Amino acid sequence: MLTLSMDLRADTGPWQWREQGDGHWIRAGDRIRPLVNPALEARAVTDGTATLMVVRERAAGRASLLRAAAPVRVDAAVYARVLEECRSWPLQSVWIESGPEGLRLQTGLGGVCPLYLAQVDGRLAGSWQLMDLRAHQAPDGLDEKEVMRLLTGHPRYGHDTLFTSIKRLSERSTAYADAEGLRMVYPAAAEHAQPSELSEGTDGPALVGAFEALVDHIHARRPLTPARTAAQLSGGKDSTNLAISLALGHPGQITPCALLIGGEAGPQQIARRRMVIDHTGFASDVTVSTADHPPLAPDGLRRAHPEAVSPLDEPHLEAADALAQALMARGITTVVAGFGGDEVARVRRPDGGPVRAPQAPAWCGERVCDLLGEVNTGISPATVAPETALVALEVATPLLARRGLWAVAPFTDPDLVRFGQRLPLEWKRDKRLLTERFAARGLPDGVVHPVLRENFGHLMNRAVHQYGSGLLRSWGRDMYLVEQGYLDPVVLTETVERAALGPDEAAPYRTGLFLIAAVELALRAL
Repeated sequence: MLTLSMDLRADTGPWQWREQGDGHWIRAGDRIRPLVNPALEARAVTDGTATLMVVRERAAGRASLLRAAAPVRVDAAVYARVLEECRSWPLQSVWIESGPEGLRLQTGLGGVCPLYLAQVDGRLAGSWQLMDLRAHQAPDGLDEKEVMRLLTGHPRYGHDTLFTSIKRLSERSTAYADAEGLRMVYPAAAEHAQPSELSEGTDGPALVGAFEALVDHIHARRPLTPARTAAQLSGGKDSTNLAISLALGHPGQITPCALLIGGEAGPQQIARRRMVIDHTGFASDVTVSTADHPPLAPDGLRRAHPEAVSPLDEPHLEAADALAQALMARGITTVVAGFGGDEVARVRRPDGGPVRAPQAPAWCGERVCDLLGEVNTGISPATVAPETALVALEVATPLLARRGLWAVAPFTDPDLVRFGQRLPLEWKRDKRLLTERFAARGLPDGVVHPVLRENFGHLMNRAVHQYGSGLLRSWGRDMYLVEQGYLDPVVLTETVERAALGPDEAAPYRTGLFLIAAVELALRAL
């Protein structure tokens, strides 16, 4: 939601707001620059000693003590009330307090757009793009637990990032920064509900109706400009249900968008999307063929501009960026996405419980194997939104923000999270609630019960076979991940040769080989 560059070794006077360019706060050589999007607002106050600067999502119909981006002088009582307002803001927000003792940075529910922080020699840098902090990255500065999590397919959410020098301000967290260093503090664990039973007299249609009403309420929390809003409509149950709700509320005005998967299930995806669009009523469709923008292609973003691409970016970055550019050309500024919808099908362990230790793929080196028992060490306490959704948002939202698009993820809203947690088990299985909502809206059986699975697997198989295997072959043992003991070069070479035989042969290894190539590309660009 913002970028910053500050020298914390000296207090250099009061903060001011400058309108030049996109608008930013300035204090001598220090800068705090909010992300510019109509969905966001920048606000500030000062009590004469400390200055509070806030970047947050706009909330519809909600009164606020914060009225201007330029710091407004208030007394101590009002300043305290403004702080409380920040803590209780119902949407995404980040706030920074600058005072004689340094900085305090906090985030509320967070997660939609990450904030990465790095401090060296009293200078603090921050950005929502990991690669903006390249000056703080080095191939020999990897966080070994994060590498282990990435290579074993078990990412966890918390303060740590792929680089030991960079921290993530995770949801509801606090960062304290001064001339001496950066200190990160986790919040208390969020409370979660367990599945319950429907109250007496509540039937399936009533439950579907309650879900629809709640989604409509969550959409209404933000001031929406329908003609500048797109909804992801891939055909999956999560995003499609949200898109239907938006379209029903704003007939003919919401832009549906999707990456088309092609392959065997491609015609089914196209037909199912068309059924939903025609039945519900959207604006004209925006789609991109993912096959036209394959991952790891030599002329694609990840290969051609590795210095600008994070290893954490969307795997199908090339196609996703093409879609983002198409939406930007349409004048879209907000994209509603289905991240977090798996919560309506997830059954939590009563005590939360630790995630079991992962199994290391055969190509992992001893360093990875020795760290498997630490997969849950140092991670965030239980989060309000599903951890899987927060990880997915970190992957997807920076590329949207780079194209001027703000992502809205209703399934991460606390009320909808709790609704999903409390669903009876029989309504969680196979996402029965979302499926029955399709049927309740009169959608054809082809939408409700698709025959084929729709995913990008075949495209990644081809990309790893056609591009990834050759790339990994060309590096041989001359890889940072091999040199540092994260990969076994002999097993990796054998695996790459198998993947080079064809897309089907690459299928069992596609995710692992893609991640290895993505990380190595980023490291070699430093």
